[in-house]
Amino acid sequence: MGAGVIPFAVSGDTVCFLFQTTFTGRKTGYLIDFGGGLGADEGYREAAIREFIEETETMYFSADVQQASRTVARVRDQTPVVKALFDETLAAHPDWWCRRRPGDSLHPKQWQTFFIEFPYRDIGVLNREWAADRVGRFKKRRELVWVTAGELLAIYENAPDRLWKRVRQLEGAIETVQSILQSKAC
Repeated sequence: MGAGVIPFAVSGDTVCFLFQTTFTGRKTGYLIDFGGGLGADEGYREAAIREFIEETETMYFSADVQQASRTVARVRDQTPVVKALFDETLAAHPDWWCRRRPGDSLHPKQWQTFFIEFPYRDIGVLNREWAADRVGRFKKRRELVWVTAGELLAIYENAPDRLWKRVRQLEGAIETVQSILQSKAC
């Protein structure tokens, strides 16, 4: 069982979705959500919130990214910020989440990915921090990527292999992106 989040933001008159890429391991080269397994006594939302904060190494909501690091205290401090974004988005749009296709009927995948509105941030500074890390400050080098809604819909329809498998396997993802676009029409 696991959960993830695909943040989105409005920048100017464009709806953009935030993904990450990695430079090592089996996910290299894919657009990946922010997600992972459920911790002890953790629900889907709580896991997705924690995974976003951990996988961005607490930089997304840090005023000083050079001081950001993944510690229990920093993750705990940012959890209310991200939880408030989940609460606000899902209160207005409780259907902005998708299940992952079940797959094997004997061992179905139990996964939820949420589409949550975040404040837009220039991710260049975060990406430069990952690229400049020579001392192992971060668990894994990542790069964040904003993908416009139009690009994301085109990827789902024409090049789904660019998406990490759990993102590719989300049931209703195209409809959810279209609903977000309609709601956020600028």
